Amino acid sequence: MTTFEIRDMTAADIDDVGESTSAGGFGDRREFFRMSVGLGDSHPVVAVADGRIVGTGVGAVHGSVGWIGVVFVVPEFRCRGLGRAITEAVCNGLEGAGCRSLVLVATEMGRPVYDRLGFREQSLYHMFSGEPEAAGPLPPAGSVVRRVRPADIDAIGDLDSRATGEDRLPLIRTFTGTGWLIEGSPADPGRDRGATGAGIRGFLLPTTRGNAALIAARPEDAACLLDLHRHLTPEGNRAWAGLPTENEAGRRLLAERGWFPWRTFPRMIRGEQPDWQPEMIWAQFNHAMG
Repeated sequence: MTTFEIRDMTAADIDDVGESTSAGGFGDRREFFRMSVGLGDSHPVVAVADGRIVGTGVGAVHGSVGWIGVVFVVPEFRCRGLGRAITEAVCNGLEGAGCRSLVLVATEMGRPVYDRLGFREQSLYHMFSGEPEAAGPLPPAGSVVRRVRPADIDAIGDLDSRATGEDRLPLIRTFTGTGWLIEGSPADPGRDRGATGAGIRGFLLPTTRGNAALIAARPEDAACLLDLHRHLTPEGNRAWAGLPTENEAGRRLLAERGWFPWRTFPRMIRGEQPDWQPEMIWAQFNHAMG
């Protein structure tokens, strides 16, 4: 009987991991795992059998909320309980780090495992794709769109925490170099400084594979940032957006602006309910980290 070892992923594993996920139909995830290994709040693991990497998983600590993702097993080692073992190992690590809420986005293949481990469906992510857009965005009246500056990071984190109920500052810091935000114009007498104290009403942090974290309280601000997302997407690729079921107005807005509905994925949770505002969520860093 083959025995497995589940251990922390290291930088030396990344090429082998990329080969395993590619051969198993999961795509080349080396760029993502390279980032995960270097993030202090991310805990990627590998499953090893006979010296070969045969499975992966990632845990991400966002304050009291932990995310589980990229649970993968090579085809010839499936149906042996390895997917469950990887998921349990990641969950144990997150709970050991103080996470009281565990969240994941389930695939059809993985959902039976998560059901058995006590996860319940909380919402759905409705995925939309958008073709690249040559024209740049037109900001709403009384607002400006600009690049993120280092001084903006704490205010962005505050807005993000209001929306997600999570502390994602390490991820936010990682992607601020490519980030954009929308804020009230200094000349706007009705400028909403809000809870952030900086007038920031939304932000866009592009990541990889057409993904981007996008948080905005107002649909008109989200529409501007979505147009920017498409504008920044290289030709030949697609921009992606993911809206929780609760953001019903947002789904109508995307359809009106030429985004194409693709698929829905269950958002599942175990433990406490995060204090989130899903109507402010328009896109995710990715489905492994929220």
